Amino acid sequence: MKTRDIYLPDIVGKGYATFWNFRGRYRVCKGSRASKKSKTTALWFIYNLMKHPQANLLVVRKVFGTLKDSSYSDLIWAQNRLGVSHLWINRQSPLEMVYSPTGQKILFRGLDDPLKVTSITVESGCLCWAWLNISGHVKLL
Repeated sequence: MKTRDIYLPDIVGKGYATFWNFRGRYRVCKGSRASKKSKTTALWFIYNLMKHPQANLLVVRKVFGTLKDSSYSDLIWAQNRLGVSHLWINRQSPLEMVYSPTGQKILFRGLDDPLKVTSITVESGCLCWAWLNISGHVKLL
């Protein structure tokens, strides 16, 4: 596979080094409107999913219907920003993303139907991260 070098500070922008380099278990990203919370989080997930071939991601919002125009769009933006969109298959039905070299998935669920959030599994690797985009805050688990 052909590789391309990028300089992450140029891609991510200033002010997010602490967020990007945090090694703890839980992250909470707070900020005002247009503070790049979701964009930076999307970049972090696309970059780290590609770095860790056994990892998969679950993205959760309060209402499933808002995912396509929010987190899903941010993740597509991140793929384009990192120049790796050709490596991803982005499906709208069911709403999911697949990293084609490894089969890793990004799954999307809403809390408006709690039964759809239970017993989620993936075919390859393990469900490693959850992105909770709730009440204007970004939480990574």
